[in-house]
Amino acid sequence: MITDSQLRPTPPPTGVAVLEVESEPESIKAARDFVADWFTEHEYDGDLVYLARTVVTELATNAHRHGSANGDPITTRVFHTDAGPVIEVLDASAKLPSVEPLTLDGLTGRGLAMVDLMVPAWGFARLQEGGKVVWALLRAHA
Repeated sequence: MITDSQLRPTPPPTGVAVLEVESEPESIKAARDFVADWFTEHEYDGDLVYLARTVVTELATNAHRHGSANGDPITTRVFHTDAGPVIEVLDASAKLPSVEPLTLDGLTGRGLAMVDLMVPAWGFARLQEGGKVVWALLRAHA
C-alpha cells in the first residue's frame, strides 16, 4: 500500500474514462461493468478483466459503505500509464481507508487486504478539492 500521494499514478491529460454515479448498492455493479467494458475494449485478456472487476468491486464497495451517504457521488476512473492500467475510485469522505488483518472467521473488512494481494501497487490520497481517491495499478500488456 502506498499512502504518499506523490507516488500516485498521474492521470494523463486525455484518455481518462470516467463514470460518476450516486452512491447506492447498484453503483457497485455499474462500476464493475464500466471497468470490465474498458478493459475489454482495450483488448486486455480475460484474466485481467476478471481481476479489474474484482478490484473495482472492492474499491467501489468501500466508497459506498464507508466513503459516502446514499445519493453522494462516487466516481470511477480508468486510464493507461507507462506502468500499466490504473483504476481509481473517488468519494467525498475525508476518512482514509484502513487495511484490516485477514482472519479465518471474518465476514467483512477483507477487501483492501485482498486488493493488496492482487495488484503490484495501490494506495490512497486526499484530494485538494476535498474527499479522497483510492487507486490500484494493474500490470499487463494489451
